[in-house]
Amino acid sequence: MSPQSALLVPVPEAEALVGAWRAVHDPTARAGVPAHITLVVPWVSPEQIKQEHFEELEELLAHQMPFEYSLEAVRWFGQRVLWLAPSPAAPFKRLTALLADHFETPPWQGEFPEVVPHLTVGLAGHAGGVSLSEAAEDLASKLPLGCCASQVDVMCGDGADWTVVYQVLFRG
Repeated sequence: MSPQSALLVPVPEAEALVGAWRAVHDPTARAGVPAHITLVVPWVSPEQIKQEHFEELEELLAHQMPFEYSLEAVRWFGQRVLWLAPSPAAPFKRLTALLADHFETPPWQGEFPEVVPHLTVGLAGHAGGVSLSEAAEDLASKLPLGCCASQVDVMCGDGADWTVVYQVLFRG
């Protein structure tokens, strides 16, 4: 995989709930990506990111207040991706639209007709002998989980390793 960057909202409240499942079923977790809700990926190519990009992020998000939401339901994209649904989803959609429009970086390069905010738990086929169905059952019994979105992280990675290179805190 070629290097790329992403804009995401970390969800530290979910780590205790999904961390063990993600470690087994989500390769990005093993590469250093925390539990999160993606806003835009890919963003700007890592080698092209400049200080001005961070300044633009700060300016765009200057009036963003932290907001409460909950992870309320276990969902699937087909049989392949297990994820948790945030509610309300609208603030994440709004942030995605704002950032994607400003930087002209459509989420997932426009591959999907609709942006569906989600916290990925795992991908089918990434764990021998442990099924995502078990994860779904376990997680469903422990929801809802209250959370607070308080920042956007810029992460850069090459598929094997991801690191946070910048953070914008919501200050309102």
